[in-house]
Amino acid sequence: MNRVAIVLCDDLGRRISSQYATYETLYADFLRLGSGNDLDIEIFRAHEGNLPGDIWSFDAMIIGGSRAGVYEPHEWIPPLLSMIRTSIDHQVATWGICFGHQAIAAALGAEVAKSSDGWNLAAQTYEFCESTSALAADPLRLIAFHQDQVQSVPEGTSCYLTSTGCEVAGLIGDNLMTMQPHPEFTPEVTTAILEASRGSVIPDSDIDDALTRLDGTFTSATASELFWSSVHAAL
Repeated sequence: MNRVAIVLCDDLGRRISSQYATYETLYADFLRLGSGNDLDIEIFRAHEGNLPGDIWSFDAMIIGGSRAGVYEPHEWIPPLLSMIRTSIDHQVATWGICFGHQAIAAALGAEVAKSSDGWNLAAQTYEFCESTSALAADPLRLIAFHQDQVQSVPEGTSCYLTSTGCEVAGLIGDNLMTMQPHPEFTPEVTTAILEASRGSVIPDSDIDDALTRLDGTFTSATASELFWSSVHAAL
């Protein structure tokens, strides 16, 4: 049985969580797409100052998304970045989604900043970089929900995933794999988050456009299998 730490960095709103699913349920369901049900999952909330004190006792750790920017002066972010480095040093399979992707990159010295092109939302196609094309034969189609992006590839890692809207969309290295899109998001949850975001920092025109691009098939199962392949390589 694989022991996995799910490190949340935000929570969905009460209405979305009660009507659809909590963040922890979305991540657990995503992980089980590629592993089955043989998981021992423990939940932590980094944004509430709750981090695993014994990260080396886990087989894998997944760091989730957040409305926060990794460069913002929140008290909980420096301890999170320190824990990421500890996890990698102890050869725990360390994986990040969206903000988690950015946090791992930042912990390893990369720059993270807002994209000059604005928000990257809804269905996106992600190509595998030529040097890592053996990871999968076909592109991934996943849901994006971000403005911040990793601006450089940190030392000791390679960029394995890219898209027209996000050049560094995934990092891979010893004991780590990251992904800028949200493979755990469903179209229903994404629709609810978009609608709840009206009148905020996301222009309504961007939301209207994103809502038209949530149909079709998404490759979340393939993304989960990619994660588990990196976990098993690290064990």
